[in-house]
Amino acid sequence: MSIPHINHALENITTACQIRLSLLYPQGIPKSISSRYSKELSFLSDSDLIDDFEIFRLLSEEAKKSSTPIHMRGTIMGSFIYYLLGVNCFNPLPVHYYCPDCGYYEEVNTHLFGIDLPLKKCPHCGNNIAADGFNLSVESVWGNDGKKTITFDYNISTEFLPFARRVLTSIYPDNSIVPWGMFQLNSGMPETADDNQIIGISPAGYAILPTGNSIQDYPDLISCLEDGEPCVTGGCWELSTHLLKTIHLYPVEHIDKLLKLQRATGIYANELSPDILRDITWSNICNSTLLNNTSRMLFHELKPKTFKDMVALDSSSHNSFSWNKIGAGKINLYHFQQMISSESFKKYPCFTREDFFDYLLESDIERSLAFDASECIRKGFACSVGERKKRFDALKIPDEIKEVAGNYLYLFPRAHGIEYILLYAELAYYAKIDSRAFSKILFKKKL
Repeated sequence: MSIPHINHALENITTACQIRLSLLYPQGIPKSISSRYSKELSFLSDSDLIDDFEIFRLLSEEAKKSSTPIHMRGTIMGSFIYYLLGVNCFNPLPVHYYCPDCGYYEEVNTHLFGIDLPLKKCPHCGNNIAADGFNLSVESVWGNDGKKTITFDYNISTEFLPFARRVLTSIYPDNSIVPWGMFQLNSGMPETADDNQIIGISPAGYAILPTGNSIQDYPDLISCLEDGEPCVTGGCWELSTHLLKTIHLYPVEHIDKLLKLQRATGIYANELSPDILRDITWSNICNSTLLNNTSRMLFHELKPKTFKDMVALDSSSHNSFSWNKIGAGKINLYHFQQMISSESFKKYPCFTREDFFDYLLESDIERSLAFDASECIRKGFACSVGERKKRFDALKIPDEIKEVAGNYLYLFPRAHGIEYILLYAELAYYAKIDSRAFSKILFKKKL
């Protein structure tokens, strides 16, 4: 009993990537971009993730048919292969200009994102060209040796679930594809009210059963979704111990609203490229009431001027700080302003784990050590005790960076922060072009 590997998966991935590369860089692929692609492809070839990338490719192809946005969570969005295979993904490469008419290529040494830079005239042919790239290193996804843990957790629209099931059924025709549900808790109940906390089982995706098995072979896992359909329940690890392969497809309300907005306006969400979104400001996003309360407070107080700044502040609402004593998801604004006003922080303004990596590289720290150090920092080693603290103290990195690191117990990944801000920017774009449709769909107003 097993779940078979997907036939010709790596070959299909390579072919799809080559086609997309030729479309993105019609006058030839710049050497540094080709090198990044080759390195990731080498890591992928030596990993056990080939099937997961192929499933992502096929789900993305299905989503394109109806212009349905699908997003990922976590660091996977920093993969260049992910970008080449996906739909409505952002380019993780270093910030660069590329002219599709003559092939001019220029990398820009900046901490900003490509979306933050102005249009410029191509010095070779004179055409207007836009900058691209979000400065995500290969290490942020794959680690130093290609062995970093990568998860595939999808954010999707509710409507996409049955299409995803059809795709999975076509990939695994000899395996049962059954719904996977997660217990839904009542967050308003006190922690002691265990018997009353579970209020239902919501869809979390699908589980692929070993060949020859049915859901009835897992009586300890069987439950029912809210609509009565049988499902398996449990965490990824628990299901993996039963040899089930899970595909985490999490329906997200904002993506459901994107679908409704594209229908109301006739503008496809998947066509809202960074070039189209570059004029969206922090106030557009705030006025669309999309941010969590902490991010909204930080945006109003600090008024971020660039997408890089917006990602930094929104990521801060997901970070954990050594000085923060007021509960998860909230920030003491006074202490936050103290942190960012320190001389060390002004020199090394680190809001995400990738910020530390970038500044360590600029401090001439060897690349593998820079990544290891940033991993220690993002896990809170700077504020830890015992062996973890000794390991951090022994790192040969600038003392000012160590001082900044002392603020953090946990650091959000830049890729996830970018995904959030671009999603908010897409929704804010619809608010700018059709405020009536936006208000009706997001706020359910009858206009």
